[in-house]
Amino acid sequence: MKKKALFLSLALAASMLFSNISYAADASSTRDIPVGGSGQMEMVGTVEPTILSVTMPTFVPFNISSSLSTQNKVISPRINMKNNSNVPVRIDVTYTKVDLSKLKNVTWSDTGTVGADQIAIGLKQEETKNEMPKTLAQARWLKANQKQDMNVLILDSNQEGALYVVGTMGDGVSDNGTFNVTPTFVVSRTSTSN
Repeated sequence: MKKKALFLSLALAASMLFSNISYAADASSTRDIPVGGSGQMEMVGTVEPTILSVTMPTFVPFNISSSLSTQNKVISPRINMKNNSNVPVRIDVTYTKVDLSKLKNVTWSDTGTVGADQIAIGLKQEETKNEMPKTLAQARWLKANQKQDMNVLILDSNQEGALYVVGTMGDGVSDNGTFNVTPTFVVSRTSTSN
């Protein structure tokens, strides 16, 4: 039994002496390995980041008034958003909870076109830094209490951007009331940037 183990050890040592070891320095580096020979290849993998981080406010108060002379009847603070990730991201609204129970006989418009007793609220990307939009052109309208897949912003890696709340209301809607609009934002990785 000892002779057999010694023979296997010697055979293993001899094969190690005559084996070829190859390290790939780059993808174009090659080496021929003869039939019956052996070789090694170094493989390097890259781990891409999977954690997406975007900073945005959790509460945004706004006022809507028919007395504003502009097409946009909302006064809103600037909604700052920052992509803290190393990859581009898209920010979408997937659902908006709307509660109009404190406004009598008022309904919601999903399109931005309002009747006498309707309100429409949307989001608009900032066009001029720190300036509230006056028009409703290119506003993205929030749909009340239903699923929607609406992109509101695309940010490159480590980029900042901003949105404003915009909206309009019909002549029959009272200026003395409150209502709640709660959009659900979803951040996902994207391959495109603006």
